[in-house]
Amino acid sequence: MSTYFESINDMCNLVAETFDIPVFFINSTGKVIYENLRNQSLNPLYENQKEKFFNPLNFRSSVKYQFPVIRRSVFSEKYILISAFNNQAFEGTLIIGPTLAIPLSEEKINGIVNDSRAFFYREEVFHYYKSIAIITSEKLINMSVFIYHLINKQLLSVNLVMNENSKLIEITPKNEQMNIAVSHNLQSHVFHDRLFEKKILTIIKEGRVEDIKELSSFNEEEASILSKSSYLRSIKNHVITLITLVSRASIEGGLHDEIACSLHDRFIQQVEEVNRIDGVKHLARDVLYTFAGKVKQVKDERYSKTITACKDHIYKHIYEDINHNQISQKVDLSPKYLSALFKKEVGITVSEYIQQTKIEEVKKLLAYSKTPISEICSLLNFNDQSYFTRVFKKVVGITPKQYRERHHLLEKN
Repeated sequence: MSTYFESINDMCNLVAETFDIPVFFINSTGKVIYENLRNQSLNPLYENQKEKFFNPLNFRSSVKYQFPVIRRSVFSEKYILISAFNNQAFEGTLIIGPTLAIPLSEEKINGIVNDSRAFFYREEVFHYYKSIAIITSEKLINMSVFIYHLINKQLLSVNLVMNENSKLIEITPKNEQMNIAVSHNLQSHVFHDRLFEKKILTIIKEGRVEDIKELSSFNEEEASILSKSSYLRSIKNHVITLITLVSRASIEGGLHDEIACSLHDRFIQQVEEVNRIDGVKHLARDVLYTFAGKVKQVKDERYSKTITACKDHIYKHIYEDINHNQISQKVDLSPKYLSALFKKEVGITVSEYIQQTKIEEVKKLLAYSKTPISEICSLLNFNDQSYFTRVFKKVVGITPKQYRERHHLLEKN
């Protein structure tokens, strides 16, 4: 064993003994190099196979992060994931956990057992959850910063770790396809006003309650199957996905995360109580109106119709070489007056807003597609790639290449 991995083993032992918590080290090819369970059994729902807990944790051994990741499994446990680097080379990942922020109620554990159909393991599952260390979310973040510093000799701020984790959104195939479809429509100037997949997140984020009525109804015949055993279950799963997406969009739109999370949980409970497909569809529209209405309250209609028209025009023509003067003509105002009005309401200039909107579109293409960076630069009408890289780094804080690496779709451009 190399000197580096001997050092990693020593540090893993130190973490396990100090915090009395299980620690694994998995190399970049997925091999378990180190484990210390600290007398903690594996979750019986993983069938006592270490490799199987990768799936509920959505863990991929080849993925690396430049900060500690706090991840929650599908079975409600929390884990710390620490990428280990040796002279900038990615060696593998420490997985520290499981932990719980608060003890799970018997009702919650029973729900996990029932959903997993693990009826014969009920007692083992209860024993497992009662034995897990209880560590508050705040303490878990602090632990992650400490361990990351121990492993990588880099001390990060707690705020940075919290912010980076808040940006991590698990990308499902449906969400990925939806985002690429939006970009394709914008590039092709194809605007389907009633296309749900294109408009929903923007409508919620902007709090456009009045636009929800224009959305087409949920079409269960065209939806992918999310449950082979139950048609109704499949529709419910789609609506649960919808609830999760719009709750995140509402937070981005300014809704307090506690309110969004409470609504999220309440609506999912209601979905499970409905036993008819038409009832689930009706509830889906109620979800949209509720979240959009809450965001609208927060925004308190702070944007005038003129500014809203400007923002909509910028969004729909983001793949064109648009500028301040063109937009002022669109809303029939002098460039000087529009400049003052836009800055007053939005807080930045029209040009800055165009630039920010373009960068948001770039981030989406980098994260959800394999379009070469040079092509993305051209698509969004940046003068040249070096200028594009400077603008992107100024707005995002890292280069386009680094951003793509974080989303695991690095291409050689």
